[in-house]
Amino acid sequence: MSEENLKVAVRVRPFNSREKNANSKLIVEMAGNQTVIREPNTNEEKKYAYDFSYWSFDGFKTESDGYLSPTSPKYADQKKVFGDLGEGILKNAWEGYNATLFAYGQTGSGKSYSIIGTPANKGLVPLVCEQIFDMIEEKKKQNPEGQFEVTFSMIEIYNEVIRDLLSSKGAFDKKGLQLHEKPGRGFHIMERDLKPTPVFSYSTIEKLMEQGNKHKSIAETKMNATSSRAHTIVELIFKQTFKKDGNELQRVSIIDLVDLAGSERQSKTGASGDTLKEGIAINLSLTCLGNVIGAIASQSGGKNVRVPYRDSTLTKILMNALGGNSKTVMVAAISPSDNNYTETISTLRYADRAKQIKTNAKVNENPKDKLIRELQEEIAKLKAGGVTMIGGISADLSKKEYERAKREMEESIKRQLEDSEKQMEILKESYEQRLAEAMKKAKELESHDINEKAKICPHLSNINIDPMLTGSLKHLLEFPEGKSLLIIGTSENVDIQIYGLGVSDRHAGISWENGEFFVEPYLNSRVMKNGKQYEEKFKLNNFDRLVFGASLYYLFINPTKFDQDSEQLILNQVTTITVEKIQKEIAQESGLISDGFDGRDPNDLQCLNELIDLMPMVEEANQMSILMDKKMRYDLMILNPIVLGDPHSKPKPVILVKKFGTTLEWIWNSDKFLDRKALMSDYYLDFKEDGKINNPNYKDYDPFVDAPDTPILIGVGLVEPKCVLHRVPLNDNPKFFDYSKKLVGNLHVELLPCDKQGIIYENIQESIIQNPEKSLQELYFLVRINNVKCLSTRYKKISCQYKCFGEEQFVVTDAGGDTNNPNISHQRIVSYPKVDSKTIKYFSTFPLFIQVHGVQMSSTNDSNKMTTRQWFEKEKKEKINSVEKLREVILIFRVKAY
Repeated sequence: MSEENLKVAVRVRPFNSREKNANSKLIVEMAGNQTVIREPNTNEEKKYAYDFSYWSFDGFKTESDGYLSPTSPKYADQKKVFGDLGEGILKNAWEGYNATLFAYGQTGSGKSYSIIGTPANKGLVPLVCEQIFDMIEEKKKQNPEGQFEVTFSMIEIYNEVIRDLLSSKGAFDKKGLQLHEKPGRGFHIMERDLKPTPVFSYSTIEKLMEQGNKHKSIAETKMNATSSRAHTIVELIFKQTFKKDGNELQRVSIIDLVDLAGSERQSKTGASGDTLKEGIAINLSLTCLGNVIGAIASQSGGKNVRVPYRDSTLTKILMNALGGNSKTVMVAAISPSDNNYTETISTLRYADRAKQIKTNAKVNENPKDKLIRELQEEIAKLKAGGVTMIGGISADLSKKEYERAKREMEESIKRQLEDSEKQMEILKESYEQRLAEAMKKAKELESHDINEKAKICPHLSNINIDPMLTGSLKHLLEFPEGKSLLIIGTSENVDIQIYGLGVSDRHAGISWENGEFFVEPYLNSRVMKNGKQYEEKFKLNNFDRLVFGASLYYLFINPTKFDQDSEQLILNQVTTITVEKIQKEIAQESGLISDGFDGRDPNDLQCLNELIDLMPMVEEANQMSILMDKKMRYDLMILNPIVLGDPHSKPKPVILVKKFGTTLEWIWNSDKFLDRKALMSDYYLDFKEDGKINNPNYKDYDPFVDAPDTPILIGVGLVEPKCVLHRVPLNDNPKFFDYSKKLVGNLHVELLPCDKQGIIYENIQESIIQNPEKSLQELYFLVRINNVKCLSTRYKKISCQYKCFGEEQFVVTDAGGDTNNPNISHQRIVSYPKVDSKTIKYFSTFPLFIQVHGVQMSSTNDSNKMTTRQWFEKEKKEKINSVEKLREVILIFRVKAY
């Protein structure tokens, strides 16, 4: 048995285009195996030492074939990473050890680049797979009698459910695959549920991974999920059969390659207090993984603690990798940008704990006949022992409990028996049988290779938010003889079947006329081209970006229009067109952002980037509202920091939430919306089953809307507090304005200088201070908010909140009664026993912001009988009419001027 520490590597990527445009600062440095990170505001350094610290930020050039090669000895390319980590995994596999590699980091940190890579820069998974088969060929030359087998499987864990990505049915199975525990083997998926596919070349594995990514993309749109929120595990089982001392021995190595879900939402989820099912499931598994790592690290330090493997599906599967029979490597991917400091330091701490873990790997080598004999004995015991086990059920149980316990035990015995018999079948199969099966599978994949056909045939290629899934779905535009129209939609009777929110049964028609392709959107179907929505037939040009429904993105590619080298041209286009680019087009077309987007102030740019990221999710929320007739609308807007009552905050994208047919509306920040959006998706999937809500969590809770009695921000007023520095009282009636800068009322506010007991200075002439910078040593004043006058009668229970310089929490007044003009009668003393230059500068520069909150009183009208779709259409027509009227007015003015 070999005890060794888990190996940990940290890798930093270059700035991405968004970080470059935002003028991000580099906060990571590496030297040898040490990684250093600087806190952006204080420049405080934190240092961590790992087995490997890979600098991939700069010091490289792009070769003619696209490979990123070093121009500096500091740069770590894909070959360097494979040499350090991949070759060790291969060596362990040949020696009969289990091996695990898992990648951790926030979404976009470069995890997938290290694990999968690109066609020109292959990552660890393809390089390990390639090398296995190269080494098998070498070994066969040395030992022609040796037998070598490799099987491949690909699973995904999403919301604690395991799905088989190589099965067209399993990828969409809501219940998923079941885990079972067996002594000596730990937690595993039974052979009857997940049969690994035999493979005999890397090209077969490539095609299987393409198939897995295709199923992943379809499942993502069908289930309204997000790939960055799922864990993906590729498993290779490598078997060597050889003769030694007259015995036939079998050496088995299980190689697990794990791409963990993005970790960044751990710190952000839950900010609004909502229950987020998707976030909870992902955070549960990542938090449990952290707890397991921490517990094992404590055990390594001599502490007696329980390791909570059973707390999540992920940690059950990784049980061997982390504390058992495996040699394990962790790659932690980090961003170099100051904007991601919180996520980066969290990843580094995670990795620092992981390096303390020790695993106890052993060579998995046994005589083949011994394995068969042990399985035969196990099967006999299960058959004979079932009655005894059932007889051991406690007699204290009620009849109902006894029957349930009996059923569960019978089912457990049946599953174990089937699993053992399946393993027995596999062991008894001849090598030739398994090789024939592998070759048959390879031929099947070859015959269905759409990628080859797409090189010469016009097609639609998907664009995914996960670059690894971009291009995994291709729909060939092939017209049978005598047919010139292809129907695209969700129905089984269409020519091209696609899935996604807002995609109709018959969504659009694609026609071929005079050598050109055209798309015709059908009634109530959202189709966009290059950022613009179309309702009439339009022509397709090469590399047009299409959106079907809420957020299903495709690229139109017609290879027949190219003269030569179309493959490289297509590859260049596909790699540059992203979901972000498509969303930017939509935002520019709709007026949300203007030209010169990339040349803006970094703070504005960050806000607009967040807005672009939210756009598809807001559209999906609106589509779900339409499909379930929720009578809700969600609109993106940018909130000025003044409205938030904080002069130091940056502009933020928020979501304006409106309930059709009423006067109710709310403003949700992005965190709250993301929480609710995940719940909406869960709610929608429940509704989609039979048109009803069956989940008990949603019987009395609707994630689409806030309760009517939820207080909202009505508006913000401000008063100038500079006078208190001179001990001069202020009696003011400031106006307050809503998010759209519309006047909504006024306040009566007083700021009254006083002593530290709160006694107001009566003689202003005696107490006045002419030069606060020199004479003001201490500052005390009363804040009085006497009443609020709100112009609208639709608010009640009105209250105010504010905070003065140096205060972290808002001070909240008591709420008024059922009136829009309440007497607040709020008073409190604000104290600064020691006044410094910062205090004087703040009160001289910034106003005191007073937020006015209240509860809405809902009113409805007859229009509430309209459907949600009709409401959207009505608002769309009103917007078009208002634009037309504005054009008429402009034309009249131009004529008069002429």
